[in-house]
Amino acid sequence: MISLKDKNFTDEELKGVDFEDTKFVDCKFTKSQFKFTGFESCTFVNCDLSNSLLDSVSFTKCRFEDCKMNWINFKDTSLSACIFQHCRLEGCSFEKQKLPGCIFPDSELKSVYFANCDLSGLKLTKIDFEKSVFDYCKLKNTDFTDSNTTGVAFQNCQISQTILDLEGFIQFGLSKGFTLPKS
Repeated sequence: MISLKDKNFTDEELKGVDFEDTKFVDCKFTKSQFKFTGFESCTFVNCDLSNSLLDSVSFTKCRFEDCKMNWINFKDTSLSACIFQHCRLEGCSFEKQKLPGCIFPDSELKSVYFANCDLSGLKLTKIDFEKSVFDYCKLKNTDFTDSNTTGVAFQNCQISQTILDLEGFIQFGLSKGFTLPKS
């Protein structure tokens, strides 16, 4: 495995390049433009990818640990079998995604926008989804156990056999306009 540490990447280094079995530690990709770039079986540890532009990019079997990935639009990105452990993805946008095999344990996905995504069968557990929006998403057999869904909006979603813990169920009801009676 190739290991790169403390590197600040330029746009030119990220265009049309494929990375495989590469470990990135403490690297900066902030505001970088990734174009026609592929990552397979790569590991990112304590990296900052915030505000990056992803155009025709794929991440397959990658692992992200303690990374900052705020304000990224994943619309033109393929994500498959990736692990996002203890990552911050605040303000990101996922459109027309399926995210097969992806998990986000102990990560923050606050104010994230999911549009026209098929998240059926995913384990979206132990995630902070505060103030996120799920719009026209398929949530069949999706597991939100132990996730914070405070202020989350489920708009026009296909919901079937979706798993929520008690707090999540209460937050779902509140997002649909229900209120709890005062004792």
